[in-house]
Amino acid sequence: MKKLNIAYTCNVRKPGMEDERYGEFESPATIEAVTAALERTGAHVELIDVGPDIYFQLEKRRHRIDLVFNNAEGLDEKELREAIVPFFCEHLHIPYTGSSPKTFINKMDKATAKKIVAYDAVPTARFQLMKPGEKLKDLSFPLMVKPCSEGTSIGISQKSKVNDTLELNEVVESIYTQFNQPALVEEFLPGNEYTVGLIGNHMLPILEIDFAKIPGQPQVRDPHVKDIENPYISHLDWTDRAKQFAKFAIAAHEALEVRDYNRMDFRERDNQLYFLEANVIPGIHPTEADLTNMCRHAGIKHDDMVALIVNAAAQRLTKSYPTRFADKTELLENLANSVINNVAKAGTIIYQDRTYTLLGKRAGEQ
Repeated sequence: MKKLNIAYTCNVRKPGMEDERYGEFESPATIEAVTAALERTGAHVELIDVGPDIYFQLEKRRHRIDLVFNNAEGLDEKELREAIVPFFCEHLHIPYTGSSPKTFINKMDKATAKKIVAYDAVPTARFQLMKPGEKLKDLSFPLMVKPCSEGTSIGISQKSKVNDTLELNEVVESIYTQFNQPALVEEFLPGNEYTVGLIGNHMLPILEIDFAKIPGQPQVRDPHVKDIENPYISHLDWTDRAKQFAKFAIAAHEALEVRDYNRMDFRERDNQLYFLEANVIPGIHPTEADLTNMCRHAGIKHDDMVALIVNAAAQRLTKSYPTRFADKTELLENLANSVINNVAKAGTIIYQDRTYTLLGKRAGEQ
């Protein structure tokens, strides 16, 4: 069997990158684990640290790369930053994992993403965009205020929940000064937070973040909370309620046209779930990432999770790029099929003629 040539594109976190803006850059632990997982599928792997020369780096490899495993976030390109690698791959006709440039651009603009999912009947809290000096419209306090085009809780702290106009104006000013972008201001949702993930057409166990269980009883999921929350996060078995959460996530996933894998955040108010945002390149740290934790609750190891992501992309891309994948994916397919065959399943959800399988235990199963 021939080897699949994979270019692993990411932003490499280097010494001195301690600012929160680098929170989406990959640590040595993640890079080592992902590289090993890709090699386990029978691939030859080359790491590309994504920087200003990324087009040149891809262009000179265009004829020998079979697949780009993309986990690059970018930094200074605002709404375009997560779309840079997919855009250049499209231009150079290089197959890649994950979503299209359009999806990344729509997702990075949180207001646009909320409008798109709302059109398909996914509930979302009322919101508006604000710059310094602009007035609040018809939203009710308390409010949640965050940058409109950042990820990984960048720009979010416990002060992001505001209770009056003075606090609101201070946070809007801070966001505009620090990130040079409007603030997304939305009505605060006081309930638990839920994050819902999928790989291909497989739904992973839903994670529940109960803020009352976290030391200090924080109100929002800021970077500090994410650093300490893992022991306090639980997962949902597949009850009717969890299945309803999954249906909202599938609808949001389809509305945003996400491909291969995704993680979506929701929060509850008065027993109603509301969409917060999609994480179209979810973190894949070998132990700490939400997607990794979801897989662990389903009995899926980190290296198997990576294999499932690559297999989902390969299955989607083979028809368009038959020569790139011919005689190179047998081991990958066998690994992915073995993983899925050995995971507990709790039924299916059909949405717009597509079937999604729920991975993990039904309610009451041991």
